[in-house]
Order: sequence, then C-alpha cells, then structure tokens
Amino acid sequence: SDELRLTLLAPMSGDWEITASNGSIKDLDLRSNPALVDRREGEIGLDGVKFPAEVFEFNYVKAGNWQVDISVPKGRNLAEGETVGYLVVSSKSPYQIYSYVDTHQTLVGKNIGIYTSVFDYSRDSDAAIPTSIDGIVKNIEGEITLPSGATQKLRFDSNENGLFGGTFTPRTAGQYRVQITVEGSTPKGENFIRTSEQVIRVLGDNARLGKSTYSNLIDDTRLQIDVPVAGLAEGRKVVVYGEVFAKSSDSETPVAWLGGMSVAESTGKATSLPVILDARWLANTDASDKFELRNVRIQDADYFVTLAETKKIDLIIPAMPEIAGNFRGEITDEMRMGKRPALPNTNNAAGGRLMLVHGYCSGGNSFPTSHFTGEIVFSDPNQNRTHDQFAQLIRNFGASYPSFGIVAHSQGGAASLHLYTYYWSGLDYAGSGRLIQSVGTPYQGTALAGNLAALGSIFGAGCGTNYNLTYSGASAWLSGIPSWARSKVNYYTTSFRDVWWRWDYCNIATDLFLNDPDDGVIERSKGQLSGAYNRGHKTGWCHTSGMRDPSQTTDYSRNRSMNSLAAR
Repeated sequence: SDELRLTLLAPMSGDWEITASNGSIKDLDLRSNPALVDRREGEIGLDGVKFPAEVFEFNYVKAGNWQVDISVPKGRNLAEGETVGYLVVSSKSPYQIYSYVDTHQTLVGKNIGIYTSVFDYSRDSDAAIPTSIDGIVKNIEGEITLPSGATQKLRFDSNENGLFGGTFTPRTAGQYRVQITVEGSTPKGENFIRTSEQVIRVLGDNARLGKSTYSNLIDDTRLQIDVPVAGLAEGRKVVVYGEVFAKSSDSETPVAWLGGMSVAESTGKATSLPVILDARWLANTDASDKFELRNVRIQDADYFVTLAETKKIDLIIPAMPEIAGNFRGEITDEMRMGKRPALPNTNNAAGGRLMLVHGYCSGGNSFPTSHFTGEIVFSDPNQNRTHDQFAQLIRNFGASYPSFGIVAHSQGGAASLHLYTYYWSGLDYAGSGRLIQSVGTPYQGTALAGNLAALGSIFGAGCGTNYNLTYSGASAWLSGIPSWARSKVNYYTTSFRDVWWRWDYCNIATDLFLNDPDDGVIERSKGQLSGAYNRGHKTGWCHTSGMRDPSQTTDYSRNRSMNSLAAR
C-alpha cells in the first residue's frame, strides 16, 4: 500500500549504497532523492537501550513490487552468513500477521506448537485473538534460532480456517527465537510479505506432581499444605497455584484459591512445596476430612514457564483449627494474602516515603525529583532483570524505611506489582492513598522486547532480551497476578500528539513495530491492566526523552497529582 517505509538497522551502514527499483523507477538512491524519499534518523529501543536507525519514507508510492539493493564498499570483508544489519519494511496495509505459542510448558523434550495467521487489523484491532482470513496465504516458512546460535527450519501445516501450525521439540535449555515469514495475496489481488518473531524461554526441569498430600497446623488460623513434587532440587523457588475443594457424600464445594511463592523442601526421599491456607476459608463447608487440590500447577519464578501441572491431588486435613468451625465473618486481606509479619526494624528511620522506580536497562531515575516530596530514588542502572529479580531489589532498597508507596516508569510498574503480589515489603505498611502508580508500563508486553537481543548482537551493546516484557512472557506472568493485587495499581498511558498536517509518531523508527496509538515503546492497548485503575490516556507525551514529544515522566501536572495522592 502507500506510505511505504524502510528502516535500516546496521552499525556500519554510513558508507553503504542503498537503492530501490520497481517497474517504472530504476536504482533510486534512497539517500539523495528527497522529492521521492524522505530520509530521517531515529532510534529503536526500550527505556535505556537505544540503537541508531535510518528511516526512508517513500512519497506517493503505489502498491507493487519493489527491489531493494544494498552494496558494501570494496575492501569491507564480511564473513559468510554474517548478520551485519536488518532492513525493516512497513506500510499502512491493514493485513497483519498474528502468531502465538500454544503452551506455557516450554520444557526440554516437550513438543511446542506455534500457530500463525493473517488478519485484517481494520476490523479486528480490538480482538484478543483476531479472526484469520482463509485462502490468502500462499507460502509460509519458519526458522528457529537455537540457544547455540545454529538455525533449523520449522515446517507449517494449514487447516481450512486460514490458521497454520508447526511444532518443534527443544533438546537444550535456553532462549529460542522463531522467525515466521508469510507470503500471500490480499482479496484485492495485491501481493504481500509479513514476518513475525516469537521469543521462547525453554527450561530443563523435569518436575512431576504427586497424587496425595496432607496438611499441618501452624497456628490457630493457618494450615500448611505440602504439595508433593519430584524432580525439583532442594531450594528451587517456584510459584504454586491451585484450588481447594471440599467433598461430602452428595456434593463438592469450592473453598479457596491457593497460590504464592514456594521453595522446595526435602525430607528424606520426599520433596514438597509448602503453601499456606487460612482455615477461615473452610468455615462454610460441611466436609471435615475429604478435600482435593485441583488444577495445580507450578511455574518458574523468573520466566513463568509451567514446570508441572495436574488436575487433582487428594488432600488430607487431619486436624482443623477451631476457627474453621465457627468463623462467619467478612473476607479479610489476611485471608487473601497471609499473616503480615511484624513491622521490620528500621532503626528509627524517618516515616513513610515515596519511592521513584525506573524501568528496564535505564541509566537511572527519569522523574524530576523536584516534582515530588519525601521521595527516595531507586537505582539499578543499565541492568536487565526479570520481574522477580527487580521486585526483590525494590524490596531490599525499601527495607531501610518503615513504609513506602511507589511511582514507577515502564518495567518498574510491573516489578512493583510483582513485589506486592508475592513478597512482604514496605508497601504492605503504607498508609492511605494510591499504593502503586505507574506511567508507560507494558503490562501486556511490547513488540520491541523480543528484538533487542538480535539488535544488540550486531551493535555490540545493549542489555539483551527481557522475556517478561515480550507479549508471550507478559501473558504468562499476568496469569498469576490476582485481582486483590491488581486493585492496588493506578496506571497512566500516553501517546504522541496527533495533528492533521503530518504523519504522527513518538519515534519514527519504533513506529514501524507498533500499532497506533503508542508512546514510542508501548502500545496503548498493551499498557492496560485489567482489574487496576486506569487513570487516563494523555496525548503529547512519549515514553522517554529524545522522542518527538517530551518524556512522559516529566509531566509536571501528573507528577504533582501522583505525589499528592500517593500512599507512603
């Protein structure tokens, strides 16, 4: 379609020749024909990672076939098969590619299915799973990059609904990248090519859940349930999920959802994962000794890969706390979250603070401290952390204060929510007000996250791929975040200012990878967090500095509002 763009991402491309040709134009020099091609410089990146890019925007281009030739000057020695850059091609065509992995249990030796289809974005922009268009795909190819760097082909089979699927079985643990290329013809007869990339984290665990277990009394309100598991090393930290059901002679009753971080413990030959159940959830059941854990699964704490799952584990509760028989009160935070530990010793530190938290691979805090009062600044510069690692660093930093609330940017918002969900910290002792406030957080992931490792490998810099920030990684992480934790988040989204006389974007390079509206890193649709408080979308602000509009973290009016409404 019209509005064709090419983006060249290469560290040594300054003296390369790049030309384009079609049926009527031959060898068009893209750097010296401003009447036909607008050349602009930009950057592609996420938070603290930025790689230079050349963007070529074609004027008055009609649909058709183009050939692009790139020539490297003589004397430049390139190894056979060496990747020295990427050429990204984009247009405003509504025909887009959608792909997904069919399992979160991405383990060595397990089959992994990858599915892809083409859909019409103009009709399906809001669909969770867009409707595939049958009959327009002519050819589809896949290539898998293994952790070793070697590649192998992925074969796809089609079905009658326009959905194509392929499977592979990983033999080693590590990060896999799957590149999918689709060629076809639109209903109007126009040829198209689309590509998609999936980043898959594969683990080598071989965990297996047992068939029965029991509980022990901890105190007058709580039971410890030891979930039986084999194949996990002692000390291995995972997330456990499950449902408790009570059974009687003629019925069964759902009791409670069970979940949280757990560390594998070994006793003799047996290994188990201890989890806590507040016995007050059992108050409204008639059963006294016939219980089951259902839909139990355990996931890696960093990548949320499902390590094992089972439909049922028999549960024996030999002794019931007295409160389970007479409690008829309202559901409390203690029942949902567990018994809060005593306030930590903070050596008489000053009262509650407001913590400013930066994002992924950031050089440091981007919020102007003059916009806040009683602030403390978290700093972990130029690092790539999982949500779990990030959350523990926030907890440790805040341990010197009796309590804190958080204002966070980008990944810092997700890490703060992770902290509140899985760990006790100063967040749990904060006073009234908004506990977690975030700006520009990719709760549902960003298209840029999966591309950073590939770009970093050719530019020789960067922090690498952050799996938690990819679409699939974010989906796996969100599946374990409960509603009571989401309800403590207040979030904001932003995007560029839209005016009629120009093609609008925050970043001309990243605009090729994102659907409008976006802030140059995060699409508005992917910044949403169901169950939290959406405090509004504001235009005229971008994700970081150096983009067309100012950085969203420098919005004085919003920052002052977050400061006055924050819990501390």
